[in-house]
Amino acid sequence: MLATGARIGVILALRWEDLDLTAERPTLTICGTLVFVKGQGFFRQPWTKSDAGYRMVVLPRSAVGMLLARKLVAADNLHDAIFASRRGTWLSPNNVRRQWRQARADADLSWVTPHTFRKTVATLIKEEADTKSAAAQLGHSSEEVTDTYYIAKPVQAPDVSGILERLSANPNGLR
Repeated sequence: MLATGARIGVILALRWEDLDLTAERPTLTICGTLVFVKGQGFFRQPWTKSDAGYRMVVLPRSAVGMLLARKLVAADNLHDAIFASRRGTWLSPNNVRRQWRQARADADLSWVTPHTFRKTVATLIKEEADTKSAAAQLGHSSEEVTDTYYIAKPVQAPDVSGILERLSANPNGLR
C-alpha cells in the first residue's frame, strides 16, 4: 500500500499477471478490487471504483524487491493472487485490518490504518511533485478530491510575520 497508494481492496485483488517486474521501469496495472457478496464471500471485481482508478503505476525498487522475494515462496493459487490466504483464496480486507490492529497495538501505532498509507503517499507526492501527480497515482479523476481528503495540511501557517510587521509600523493603515 505504501508503494502505490492503492486501497486495501485493490492491493488484495492484485494478481501476478497485473505486474511487469522485468521491465526497465517495473509496473503494476491496477485493474480490479475485492468485493463481498453476501452468501458467496469475497470475489475479485475486474474493474476499479471509478474509470480513473484503472491505471498503471511504476513501482519503487523496494516494492519490486519485496514482490520478487514473495514470488519465490508463493504457493500457486486458483486466482493467481499475490496476497492469497493459506487455502489459496482471496484475503478478506476485514481480516487484514484486524491483523494490522493486533500488530500495531504494542507499537503505539494505533493511529496508523491501511488508509493512512494512501494519505501518506498522496501527501509525499504532492510535496515532492504536485497535486496532479498525487491524484493520478491514487486514481482520482480530479485533483480536488485528492487535495480535500488525502493531502495533509500543514500544521504551521506560513511565516507572514514580515507582512504583519507593517501594521505596527503604520497603525494608521488599520481598517
